[in-house]
Amino acid sequence: GVPAAAARHHVFYFGGMPASAEEPALHSALSGKADMYREKGVHLVCIDKVGMGGTALNTRFRIRHDWPVIVRRVADKLGVEKYGVFGVSNGGPYVMAVLTAENEEDRSRCTAASMVVGVSDVSASGYFSLFHPSGFFEGCFNSLPIRVSGLVTWSAIQFFSWVLFGLPDLYNKKAPHKLNHPAARDVFRKILRDAARHQGRGASLDCQQGLSPLYARLSKDVAGSERSAETAYRDIKVHVALWFGKQDGTVPLKTADYLHERLPKSTKHYVDGTHMLFGEFAETIVDDLIVNM
Repeated sequence: GVPAAAARHHVFYFGGMPASAEEPALHSALSGKADMYREKGVHLVCIDKVGMGGTALNTRFRIRHDWPVIVRRVADKLGVEKYGVFGVSNGGPYVMAVLTAENEEDRSRCTAASMVVGVSDVSASGYFSLFHPSGFFEGCFNSLPIRVSGLVTWSAIQFFSWVLFGLPDLYNKKAPHKLNHPAARDVFRKILRDAARHQGRGASLDCQQGLSPLYARLSKDVAGSERSAETAYRDIKVHVALWFGKQDGTVPLKTADYLHERLPKSTKHYVDGTHMLFGEFAETIVDDLIVNM
């Protein structure tokens, strides 16, 4: 993107899992452009999630309480007053954290948002359910202590790294044409490297906060507790674009339906695509966000 001082638009990007601040480099490759964000006058800010990339591991981190504060501090340091946010997959809870921040100033600084194949509060939305087997498994697994789930996650990342980079012929055969070159492969290497920090415990913490029912909002208000998902979502004042794939086997369309019914200013986009739809619709999604900022 462009430097903050020269930008027409300021956007915070929250990636999925595995996540890395290096991830947006793939977006331009998928759009077929050298720098998609620079062409649009966007100053893109991508923060490494807690325990991944260059950040320290803090097991006391809580998305809804801490992430809006982190975003505010980064925005202040960059001299950015107003911004849009968008998140992909497990970046969804980070989007919702900013939109429902406890501090009114944090909420008011965000002017628009996009949720791309994103999860929301897993219990209230029905993502964690026996009727959604993969979501039920993810919820159970990510409710384990992160020392346990982190080790499993780290092992899985190491395996995928070996498959992707130890078997180059397989990568060449499976990778989309736009990502089948050394530069894209290097970005994938950095993403997996960043997610494997701290023996996978940062990645496990990320999934715990986003996918475990133990850390989700309640469905209904309870005296003395934080706002329920119902109340928090209905109080969101900015436009939220919901982008979901009709062939997505990971995040069901009912997640988008749940959010659309509760967000006062939202648009729902069902497109032909899987959980990886951002790769094909990246430019369309970013253009839509800019229009609504």
